[in-house]
Amino acid sequence: MTKELLSQRKVNSFSTPSSTVESKNNEHSFSLSDRISVNQITTYHWSFKESLLGLLAGGIPAIGLWNRKILDLETDQAAELVIDSGIKVSTITLAGGFTGCNEYSFDDSIADAIELIQFGGQVNATAIQIVSGPRAGHTLNHARDLTIEALKKLGDTAAANGTRLALKSMPVPFARNWTFLNSLHSSLEIIDACGHPAVGISIDPAQLQQEGKIQELLPEIISLVTAVQISNFDSNTTSRDSFASYDMIEAINDAGYQGFFDLEIWSEQIWQSDYSSLLSQLQLASQAEAPSQFG
Repeated sequence: MTKELLSQRKVNSFSTPSSTVESKNNEHSFSLSDRISVNQITTYHWSFKESLLGLLAGGIPAIGLWNRKILDLETDQAAELVIDSGIKVSTITLAGGFTGCNEYSFDDSIADAIELIQFGGQVNATAIQIVSGPRAGHTLNHARDLTIEALKKLGDTAAANGTRLALKSMPVPFARNWTFLNSLHSSLEIIDACGHPAVGISIDPAQLQQEGKIQELLPEIISLVTAVQISNFDSNTTSRDSFASYDMIEAINDAGYQGFFDLEIWSEQIWQSDYSSLLSQLQLASQAEAPSQFG
């Protein structure tokens, strides 16, 4: 990570009023239960409407929408269901694939992403999650160039629709079919080269724990964080120990992040579970109190 990339001057160039908050203002006021969101990927077997009703019944304040569920309906119908429910939308997952994977051309991926971003504007989504696509035979530099070009184009669309983009990185081997970006560092380099105020990053607390000197880094990059994905949750307990990375979740908040924490879990065990029970356990775990090592 270069000093130039992490300079406060560059970070400030991407800042928005809602994302630039002194960490001391957030200290002692963090309530995960008020900031938890559940992605439709987590409640895999619920229909679009069932997920809305289920989260509302479970007292969950926000939902992460999944494009596969949206496509089960007409987009106007899906938007109407969300708006009528009154639930907030943390993120919409997933657009991208700019490297020509899955037989999609660059223009195809841009067109699909624009439709998803416009839908995000309809439902007032905070962020649209973006993946670059794998290298797909490209050189690393060419894959980077394609991603940067796409983000610049889509950043304009996001800004026009009142939302932001959240570029995801994924660790190996999970990234194989999704992205060539495997670390926070690699995402930040793309964001820095892109230089668009509507383009940020999605982070995962569990993945952040693998990054060096993350406690010093978080305050420098927090204005770039447009989405947070929680990918680990133990449904067998209702304490904060349910969240394997709770201390990191709290550190993200203390650094100044004000958005939702989206529970997005790809797990057959979770998918086959009782979702109403899962949401009850999630609520209890989110409300549980425990001292933080970063406090």
